[in-house]
Amino acid sequence: MLADDPEADYFLIKELNPGFLDGVSGTYKDPEGYFICEKDPEGFERFEATFSVKEKKKLPGQLF
Repeated sequence: MLADDPEADYFLIKELNPGFLDGVSGTYKDPEGYFICEKDPEGFERFEATFSVKEKKKLPGQLF
């Protein structure tokens, strides 16, 4: 996330359609939703509790 390194200069973009970004400028800001667990930890935990527990499995041929 950019918030982890606000001086990051490694964000690059490549146009798929030449000229599509002509005249476009600005800066990137992480969406507020990225920080919900920090801003409302109790609400985040209540939300997480609505999901069923998942078991992480490692299957044959899986690299990680």
